[in-house]
Order: sequence, then structure tokens, then C-alpha cells
Amino acid sequence: MDLNHIIAVLLVATPILTLLLVGVFIATRSGVERVSSPRDLVQIAGNFSAVLLRVAGYVVGLLLVQHFIGLRSTFGW
Repeated sequence: MDLNHIIAVLLVATPILTLLLVGVFIATRSGVERVSSPRDLVQIAGNFSAVLLRVAGYVVGLLLVQHFIGLRSTFGW
């Protein structure tokens, strides 16, 4: 990989990862004012797992759409 390819990947990946991290932070803190009890920790864990499941579902959905329109995955398998 040359430097131009690495820069291009970083220019695309950085905003996407930043938005995902900000979204995860906002979603996990939803419904919790401050962490003061075990119930608050359970709420944060539940919110975080819901975000992970949602993102995994979106990725699977996008991979299925790509497969059905003829773009095969490029994961090397």
C-alpha cells in the first residue's frame, strides 16, 4: 500500500468511526443521569449491547444487499 491509498482510507474511515463512537457514547448514556447505582450500570450495558446489535444488523444487511446486487465481499474468503 502506498501513502496515497493509506491517506484515502483514513479520509473515509475517520469521519465514519468518529460518528459511530459519538453515537455509541450518546446512546449508552441515554436514560442515565449519573452512574450511582448498579441499575445505572445495567442500563448502560443494555444500551451498549443494543447499539452493538443494531450496528451488526446494519452490517449484515449491507453485506446481503451487496451480495444480491452482484458485489461479492472482498474479505478474502
